[in-house]
Amino acid sequence: MNIKKYLGISAGILGVIAIAAAGSLFTVDQRSQAVVLQFGELKRVVNTPGLKLKIPLIEDVTYYDKRVLNFDLPAIPITTGDQKRIVIDTYTRYRINNPVLFFQTIKPADELGAAMRLEAIVSSTVRNVIGKIPLRSLLTEERAKIMERIHQEVRLLTEPLGMEAVDIRIIRTELPMENRRAVFARMNSELERIAKENLAKGAERAQQIRSNAEKDCAIIIAEAHRDAQKTKGEGEAKALDIVSSTLGKDPEFYGYYRSLQTYKKAFKGDSTIILSSESELFKYFNNPEKGIR
Repeated sequence: MNIKKYLGISAGILGVIAIAAAGSLFTVDQRSQAVVLQFGELKRVVNTPGLKLKIPLIEDVTYYDKRVLNFDLPAIPITTGDQKRIVIDTYTRYRINNPVLFFQTIKPADELGAAMRLEAIVSSTVRNVIGKIPLRSLLTEERAKIMERIHQEVRLLTEPLGMEAVDIRIIRTELPMENRRAVFARMNSELERIAKENLAKGAERAQQIRSNAEKDCAIIIAEAHRDAQKTKGEGEAKALDIVSSTLGKDPEFYGYYRSLQTYKKAFKGDSTIILSSESELFKYFNNPEKGIR
């Protein structure tokens, strides 16, 4: 009887020891970090992975993820700097980089509490920044600078909370349904006005090019005509000099040459000429060698 009692007590003690040993051990994953609490108060932070010890029934362990976490802000309506109503969706990537601050400032100290604080911070920051710029800036290369400004402001606001804002992006930018038709109509009118201005400027430029081309063409033709008349005059003057010098040397040959030219013009084609045989025009027909020596 004493032996059975002794064995029962020993088994009970071993069971208590086993339970105490199991309650004093906890494991930290490589992707996690742990906060050890004693009666709800922060005692220490465990950042290294492996098997760790704690005081059973007195200390509790809360785990926080080391990885980058996601938070998608629901669509929010915003009025831009040029009084345009738009709807914006954003997403935020963050990590818990200081578990002590996170535990002390976020209530509840978990991802739900973090999402609640991020919603307030990101929403107010996006409204503040986009509320000072025109809608057109979100549709140009300035969009990247705007997002960087939002990111930096959110990062400064989340640092005291033990969180690091890794990245913030605008997923979607849309007009409210009730304003979409009116805004599209204004955009179409503006684009039509710009198109008409560009067409008018193009027509004006084309007319200038045509006018300049016509002027240059007229100048080139006038100069060419002038040069042609000059060349022709020089040629005629030279021809007269040659004729004059020829007349002085042999007037009879010149008369013979002029008669041949006259024959060529008079008997061109099917011409018929009736003249007296005594006509001076036929003197070279009657006697071809007359006057030619």
